[in-house]
Amino acid sequence: MKRVLACVLLGALLASARADDAAPPVSPAATAAMTPATLEVMPRRMGYALDQPEILIRQRLFGLAHGVSMLAAACLDLPEHSAPVQDAYAAWHATQARTIEAMAQDLARYYFGPRADEARWQDLARALNLNDSIQPSLGGVSLQDACATLPAALARPRYEFGRLLTESATPAVAVSPAPTSATPAQ
Repeated sequence: MKRVLACVLLGALLASARADDAAPPVSPAATAAMTPATLEVMPRRMGYALDQPEILIRQRLFGLAHGVSMLAAACLDLPEHSAPVQDAYAAWHATQARTIEAMAQDLARYYFGPRADEARWQDLARALNLNDSIQPSLGGVSLQDACATLPAALARPRYEFGRLLTESATPAVAVSPAPTSATPAQ
């Protein structure tokens, strides 16, 4: 899983560098032959595990890591933000890589069971129904603005995944469920 994460990061960081290189066209048959088979999610495991807090927190944090990696990759195409984002992302990722890898392994076991070792980042993103582009997540925020704020945002506690996982396991710190009609808000 560590190799998968490293490959995804490297691919994202190098994608803009290779954008100017014209690759020879590849036939659809060759593309299909080169594409690994898609892993099937175990029955009743697609989406979020709302009834399993220990999995749900990993799903939420994986989604956040996925969004951060997509935003960082998109920012590389903006010359004025490329270097600061690349530096901030590399520093953040260096401190979070172990936690992200462990979360990805936990989620791979949850979604793919005995085939967890075959799971790639894209398989997990698909199982969680995550976007493959950052644009829908930006809403009304421009890519320029998102990239300008990303380095400072990555230094905030919201992106300290190891701490967030530890805190989520502590009942006194864990977020209580939203009130329902049977339980009035306090």
